[in-house]
Amino acid sequence: MKKSLRIIPIIIGIVLLLFLFIILNRSRTSTGVECETQQCRFGSILAKVTANGTLRATAQVNLQAQVMGVVKKLWVREGDRVRRGDTLLELDRQTYEAQLVLARAQFTQTKLRHTRIESLYQRGLIAPEQYEASRAAYESAEAQFLQAQDQFNKTVICSPISGIVSQLNIKEGETVVIGTMNAPGTVLMVVADLSRMQALVEVDETDVVHIAPGQDVIVSVDAFPDTTFTGTVTRVGYMPVQKLLSGTESATNFEVEIALDSTITALRPGMTVQAEVVTARLDSVLVIPLSAVGRRKVDGKETETVFLVRDGKAVLTPIRTGKSSDTEIEVVSGLNPGDEVVIGPYKVLSKLTAGTRLKPRARPEETTN
Repeated sequence: MKKSLRIIPIIIGIVLLLFLFIILNRSRTSTGVECETQQCRFGSILAKVTANGTLRATAQVNLQAQVMGVVKKLWVREGDRVRRGDTLLELDRQTYEAQLVLARAQFTQTKLRHTRIESLYQRGLIAPEQYEASRAAYESAEAQFLQAQDQFNKTVICSPISGIVSQLNIKEGETVVIGTMNAPGTVLMVVADLSRMQALVEVDETDVVHIAPGQDVIVSVDAFPDTTFTGTVTRVGYMPVQKLLSGTESATNFEVEIALDSTITALRPGMTVQAEVVTARLDSVLVIPLSAVGRRKVDGKETETVFLVRDGKAVLTPIRTGKSSDTEIEVVSGLNPGDEVVIGPYKVLSKLTAGTRLKPRARPEETTN
């Protein structure tokens, strides 16, 4: 009995020691919320906008017939190289030739008649009304002759540029149809100058405001993953290209034209490209990680803010930012070089409040070996 009474104080002492150990351990671990920090420093900002699109030749012409007819002779094949002015195809011109002969004969006859009437009018032998009617008939016959001559000439289609026949949609014996207000005409062929290429990309409405002609671009082509091309923005569209997504939803994009500085013979119009437009390039500016910035209320007004670490506590600080890259953002005002900013993790930043005790730790990539 006495032995058991002696064991009880020992057990109680052990329990008290364990309890004290737990309390001390908790007090050590509750010295602050663990977070990642980084000092505000001078750095560079390379702001970019990424967009997808397709290649096309800078000089590319879709040829359509201006008169109806049957293709009598096709002088080129797809892939042929042509020069400006070369004959590409001829339409059956028998009907147009007959109309031209008739119009020329009527014009010649009317011209001779008007010459006689003009001579009589100058001598005062006919009334002014008769002279004016003759002059109107002469001008009408001349217009009909010029129109017939123009239609006859359009039965022969020549290349407006030097390049390659990149697409051929017609064969000998087929009938071509001219376009109307409600129906497009037949595209006979496409002639493109592949020595000069451009990329046409679609940029979201939120990004297009940062793009302007003259900005540098890096273009990558899906067909050549190991090759990149440099270029320059030459045109930014003002009217949107709207694409229906689902139901009433639509994406509003704007077309941006990019001229490539160089090309290779393997590039083809229609190839898929991805363009990175450099919208800003800044050096020696204050920068912090993008993850550190958040919009919060300060004095009842929502503004951009960061949490600074001062005396081991979180201090909510409003800032003004400028350009940003994929990972960092420029700080225009509100911070000084060397200020320690809380940058993560996200779970901590999303719930962090001013005055919270912090336990900063180095980022994994910054840990010294």
